[in-house]
Amino acid sequence: MKILQVGLGNNPGGMEAFVMNYFRELSKQGITFDFVSMYGTIAYEQEILKLGGRVFYVPNVKKDYFGYVKAFKGLLQKEQYDIVHVNMLSAANIVPLRLAKQAGVGKVIAHSHNASAPGLIRKLMDRWNRPRLNRYADMKLACSETAGRWLFGDTAFEKGEVTVVSNAIDTRKYSFSQENREKIRQQLGIREGILVGHVGRFQVQKNHEAIVRIFYEIQKKEPTARLCLIGDGELKEKICGQFKQLGILEKVIFAGVCPDVEKYLSAMDVFLFPSLFEGLPFTLLEAQASGLPCVISSEITEEAVLLKEKVCRLSLEESDEKWADAVLAYAKNGREEKENAARFLMAAHFDIHQEAGKLLELYKKQGEQHGKQN
Repeated sequence: MKILQVGLGNNPGGMEAFVMNYFRELSKQGITFDFVSMYGTIAYEQEILKLGGRVFYVPNVKKDYFGYVKAFKGLLQKEQYDIVHVNMLSAANIVPLRLAKQAGVGKVIAHSHNASAPGLIRKLMDRWNRPRLNRYADMKLACSETAGRWLFGDTAFEKGEVTVVSNAIDTRKYSFSQENREKIRQQLGIREGILVGHVGRFQVQKNHEAIVRIFYEIQKKEPTARLCLIGDGELKEKICGQFKQLGILEKVIFAGVCPDVEKYLSAMDVFLFPSLFEGLPFTLLEAQASGLPCVISSEITEEAVLLKEKVCRLSLEESDEKWADAVLAYAKNGREEKENAARFLMAAHFDIHQEAGKLLELYKKQGEQHGKQN
């Protein structure tokens, strides 16, 4: 079974994490993925190669449309894939779906990983392309009900045309570790006080500007509190300047892109996540797997709330002070027991060891359907 994964970028975000989590598990069963990227690099490239995958680079469709089309068509013709799995943050770019269908692949999957499309141009392209999804996609997948309804519509979801494939994680990897907690806090120079954490790209969706304001309010109440921001992105310099302007930059740790996020989660006392929109965020699942109390935006689907007593959902309309109070209160309530955290994630179908087999069955089912059609 030859499978091509499309849509991954050069930064390890949620969509990239989804594909890699399943690839790691399915590779143990002899399944390999190929990847196509229109960026100079692709996230997790070295690991992809070690797992037996291949990476093919094509021109950026935004800069060289005809070059992209030529290269993509050439790849499909040469490799003769059984399945082309297109991971999507919106319907702004449906070119790979169309090219795969036109190439006769017949097993073309559209997979929604988001619940909104930022930017005017992307919104317009998304709206224009949505009616064409049915023409090219043989199977519709989504990371959550919210993401499925958003991209494919309520009617398609209610008719059972959309299958939810959980953003599953390795719950054992993200389980709380006292050893990692002590090691990372010592490394960061934290001897006392609350460590507030956040994991996410520095982009509009993650709402770092709200984090700045909320942490400023936290500092007024708990001057010993520190903030750890994991991730990178185009808005990092701007956010750094806002902390500096408020005089609290020295209380903020910019950890960058970390290959060992699970260790930092063990070091944190509370997870702050005021996103403007999400599909179903991996980072929130990982934080809960670590037993962390979480204060999140009510814009985030309730499907992502697994530790009910440890997660506080607040409206973005609430004051920064109320957010700060919630962060401090939940931080002082302590973590969920590690055994309970793992049990909750498994029960909600977010454990990769259980869920990878379900995706494999969907691949096989799609293959059987295609065989009957031929």
